[in-house]
This record gives sequence, structure tokens and C-alpha cells, in this order.
Amino acid sequence: MGRALKITNTDSSGQIHDRYTRSTYINGAYTGGTGGNTTQTGRQIQAVAKIGTSGTAGNTSIIAQKGAHKFRVYNATNGFGTCTLANISTPTATNTMSIRTDLNELTGNITAANVVGGATQTFVTYALSSLVGPRALAAGDWVLGFASSSISSIYGAKVTAVNAAGNGGTLGNVTVAVNGNVATQTAQTLTNTRYATRITNDNVYDFNGNRYRYRLAVPDSTFVRVWYT
Repeated sequence: MGRALKITNTDSSGQIHDRYTRSTYINGAYTGGTGGNTTQTGRQIQAVAKIGTSGTAGNTSIIAQKGAHKFRVYNATNGFGTCTLANISTPTATNTMSIRTDLNELTGNITAANVVGGATQTFVTYALSSLVGPRALAAGDWVLGFASSSISSIYGAKVTAVNAAGNGGTLGNVTVAVNGNVATQTAQTLTNTRYATRITNDNVYDFNGNRYRYRLAVPDSTFVRVWYT
């Protein structure tokens, strides 16, 4: 399994243990992250898990690591369970979980063009200056944040192509897959998101075999964001 994920815990005296993995503090946050009950002081990694056969998936605390892709988890609705990481935003299979990882955040006036007649794609335009994260958008990425169900599957809207920059090189433009008619969409924030297949205190790995340095805060030019509370 390799190095296990540290788990933050609070003892009976109120002392917090393993809250941070590094002393490095960059742009308002420590690097890396830990598991632990998310009701504790500070920031802990937040998973989404479907524990057992009843109920639906919900926000979940990581209690212990049980394998490279498996954790002991807890939420108030379904109690404890051992769940395996899955490549999905909201798990539906019994005893599966996801850890959301945002590679980029886009802010500002983001638009998706109106398409009709059973369309299979549309175009998303955004200010290149608003893209914050360690890399540019690329084909195969998923973006979350649009309201229409035709432009947002359970993963988000899949980027199928990166197009030439517009407006003198200030606007980015990507093609995303859609399912049918889509009215003109606008958003103030989009995220370019992946789901973890493995995570350590320093690095998170996606299902495409990519490794990223992370922190429990907004992405910047070096670090992606792992979802937390």
C-alpha cells in the first residue's frame, strides 16, 4: 500500500494530533492534507460515500486507510463502512466513495453557446486570466458548474477540444460534449475536476494515471485542491 494517509484526531483533553503534514504555508494554506472526522477544528479531506445498501451517498469523513484505494469511513446517516475509491462525483454502488480533486478554477463571466436540435457539442468561452491552477484546460478534462442537465453529466461537461484563443488572445475557448438542446449558459465559477484513485498526505492521483501536488484550499499555479471541510 505504501505510506498511509495520516488521520487527524482529537484526544480526550482536546489536543489535536496530526493536523498538518508539513510546515509549509503557501498562499493561505498548508500543503497536503489529512483525513479525520470533519467535525474537528481545521481542514480535513472530505469524501462522498455510499455506505452499505441503504440510502444515498453523502459527505463522509475518512477514519482510517485500509488499502491503496480503500478507506474506513463514517457519516451520520449510515455510520461506518469500508469503501473503495470510484471515478464518479456521487457514488451509487454499495461501499464506494469519491474524493473530488479540482485541477483548475475559472471565475468571471463564463458562457456556453446556445445549441438546439439534438446537438452533441457546444462552446465554452472564458477569460484566460481567470484560469487558476497548475495547468491549462485540455481535451479529456471535465468542467463542473453549469446548471443545465444537458451540459452537466455526473462528471460535468467533458472537454473534447481546445480552440484558438479569441479577442486578441485574452479569451479561452473549448468544445464540450452535450446531450440535446442547451440554452445559453452563464456561470461565475467553473471547476476542472478529477476524482482520486489514490491519495497520500502530499499527492493525489487520478484515474488517468496523473499525479498532482495538492492542498486543502483553492488551486494555484502549483497545487490542485482536494475537497475538504
